[in-house]
Amino acid sequence: MTILTRERLSGTSVHICRGDTGQAKPFLLRRDGGRFITTYDPKRADVGTAAVLTRALLSSEGVSVSEVILEGHDLALTDLYHAASKLLLNVEITRGKRITKPVVKVVNQDPLQATYFVPKKWDLLDALSRLPSAFADARPKAARHLKLIEQAKKDSDGKIDHALDVMARLILETDDPDSVYDEMLRVCDESRTEKPTTDAPASAA
Repeated sequence: MTILTRERLSGTSVHICRGDTGQAKPFLLRRDGGRFITTYDPKRADVGTAAVLTRALLSSEGVSVSEVILEGHDLALTDLYHAASKLLLNVEITRGKRITKPVVKVVNQDPLQATYFVPKKWDLLDALSRLPSAFADARPKAARHLKLIEQAKKDSDGKIDHALDVMARLILETDDPDSVYDEMLRVCDESRTEKPTTDAPASAA
């Protein structure tokens, strides 16, 4: 199975904006160049549902979402959504009594169905600071490999950041680091061995 597809290689950002009550549907999704924009009606939907449905729809069409950016929202909420999206997490601000502190939960061990739950009145800046440890508790293997990739980015002085970012996203999506590394090495080997063809020099008359 090929892991490194064109969609995963490029990745795309999703921007979530408040719309108005005059729009035809609760959610409107459109493409804007290399990104997608979702506009939601705040009287019929909320930002969390808009983000979840947008990511699910794009995923079903083979689009790899690299980040979620809220526009025109509270800064702390925007930062939390963005940081969570980089870890492939949805965000849910919940009133549920079972959630007493910020926690990451994964449904059926499916990395594409992971959510960062935050109690309703919890300080969002504190929730943001707790995100790395909450993620590591829920997905320790992925967290370990992401730390290795972050160190590799520092050691390489930014020269291969894009390749390492793609690798991190593949590990998050597949939860199979070994296969990701094998695929990346295969692609690198093919790139080294492929040489541009040139016309043979004409023989002397």
